[in-house]
Amino acid sequence: MNSNPLQEIESEKNLIGYLLMRGVAGQEDLGLSPDDFYMDTHRRVFEAVTDLINEGTNIDLVTVTNQMREKRLFKDESRDLEYITSLYKDTVPFQPLDYYVRRVKRVSDRRKYVEALNQAIDKVKLEPGENDSVFSLVEQSLMDISRQERSKGLRKVKDDANALIDYIKNVVAASQNGTGGINGLKTHFTGLDMATTGLKSHELMILAARPGNGKTTFALNIAANAALKERKTVVIFSLEMSRIELLLKLISADARIDSYALKAGTLTSAQMTQLKDSIGNITSASLYIDDSGYLTIQEFSARLRQLRTTEEVGLVIVDYLQLMSDPKAAMGGRQQEVANISRGLKQMAREVGCPIIALSQMNRSIENRSKDQRPQLSDLRESGAIEQDADIVCFIYREEMVKPPEELDPNKRGMAEIIIAKNRAGATADFPLMFNPKISRFDNVPL
Repeated sequence: MNSNPLQEIESEKNLIGYLLMRGVAGQEDLGLSPDDFYMDTHRRVFEAVTDLINEGTNIDLVTVTNQMREKRLFKDESRDLEYITSLYKDTVPFQPLDYYVRRVKRVSDRRKYVEALNQAIDKVKLEPGENDSVFSLVEQSLMDISRQERSKGLRKVKDDANALIDYIKNVVAASQNGTGGINGLKTHFTGLDMATTGLKSHELMILAARPGNGKTTFALNIAANAALKERKTVVIFSLEMSRIELLLKLISADARIDSYALKAGTLTSAQMTQLKDSIGNITSASLYIDDSGYLTIQEFSARLRQLRTTEEVGLVIVDYLQLMSDPKAAMGGRQQEVANISRGLKQMAREVGCPIIALSQMNRSIENRSKDQRPQLSDLRESGAIEQDADIVCFIYREEMVKPPEELDPNKRGMAEIIIAKNRAGATADFPLMFNPKISRFDNVPL
């Protein structure tokens, strides 16, 4: 029985002995580095093996020892040669090479993780600042080492055959089971679902509009649909509105009750019944709201990681991006800070495995365009990094907000246009929705 779970000397011996006797089929990358070996002699031998693989030279006892001599990898040549020769002569590997590679890599990963944990302990003891900041730093360092050790690096595409077949099967099944080919999270807004085939687990969607066009309402409608209709856990980070304001908007939309009447208390008995039912619907849903107001990208990441330990998160909404901060990048100017925040949101979508919808401001310059004020990508505030990181960029455009009543087409009253200006996985598109701000609700246009 191995007395030290962080080392497997026998597996290292068998792996080196196997290579000396049989070489490597196809001179392929083994996915190991010299640092993965616990014994120093094994590290130096494998360094020579790695050099030979890179040069395309066959691996055997002679080529390895010659390489060690040329690269001055011997510490005590006679003793090292005696040990290496004994591995060549005495090792009898009963398992395939991959078995020993996996064993060596497994304990190596654990040693690296233990080292990261020890460094994390030192950070907790010595790092200045508030606890949230320190804990976020530690969590990030642990996630980084975990991500590195899980990284698959270069792989032949044949390794992806089964995953690719499963993906195609799921897509075909989605098109045949009445979901219209939607294989991501359904928003229940037909135009958006058709264009995106649903929001995917790694995607960052930017939703932008000028003030008063309903971007918070649209995001909350999507949140309610995901929580109530798709039974997903939804997390809302609100940097502007309080949790009570958000809940009132959610309840108003669900009950289809005028939010002014709700706040004023002028409700009929029928509306009170509707209201009670909606309160039950919303409060029983798996919804989380963080209305801290001030939020750094580090705090956002830490809180999301913490929730993920107990919940499978289905959707995250941030209202809104420009109110977040990144103290680490602030010295580089606002452009750099927003770039870091945008990149952090995208990374968290991939890490947590759920779509993130981030609301965004738009430049005021759009108001100075005399003709077409329909938004475009360049209208995003601090647009460069946001546009680059986003998988989907949606704009809300309401013509009645920019045209005087006498110039407005009557058919445009109470209507909004959703413009998908970027769609990394599909085509751009635009589609109409009905919008009733009194009840905080967007609805599909009836066919």
